[in-house]
Amino acid sequence: MKRPFVPFLAALGCAAALVVGISIGGSPGTPAGYHRGKGGTLTIDSAHRPVAPDFTGADVDGKPVQLSDYAGKTVVVNAWASSCGPCRKETPVLVRYHRKMEAQGVVVLGLNRDRYPDAARAFAREFQMPYPSILDPGGKQLFALPKGLLTTQGQPVTLVVDARGRIASTASEALDEGRLEGLVAAARVS
Repeated sequence: MKRPFVPFLAALGCAAALVVGISIGGSPGTPAGYHRGKGGTLTIDSAHRPVAPDFTGADVDGKPVQLSDYAGKTVVVNAWASSCGPCRKETPVLVRYHRKMEAQGVVVLGLNRDRYPDAARAFAREFQMPYPSILDPGGKQLFALPKGLLTTQGQPVTLVVDARGRIASTASEALDEGRLEGLVAAARVS
């Protein structure tokens, strides 16, 4: 005897499980405590934040810099390149934000993806960047990030690391000041 409703019931059960999974834990494949927002942003609940890699290298002037130099501060880590149009638009926002927030324990650290240090140095001078940028040709430093934190291989990419050294939020596109403030505010919630 044929059971025509068995495949239908199995499909219905799978669909119900998917709906329940989305309503409880977010979108499929998104870890618990991770919240995807519009425009490529991600915020992570305090209990689920992964430890940030200790981005390390020489800055555009050849001085050694590493993320752990900023222990106890909230750090906006921004990956950029001098040839990136959205980066040129975003950099003045980051420069103003760094100057405004540094006294409150929030700083910016750049990860420059240019192949040639001279291009990075010229860009940093053009925008009068008051914060260092680690030279990272090819974006290799970002390979140390846990999977699923970023939704693009492009740039700019921004990570906000909380004062305990954990990744609290990310964005995979250029930020305006309002969105940047939102990501930092999420990071300062412990």
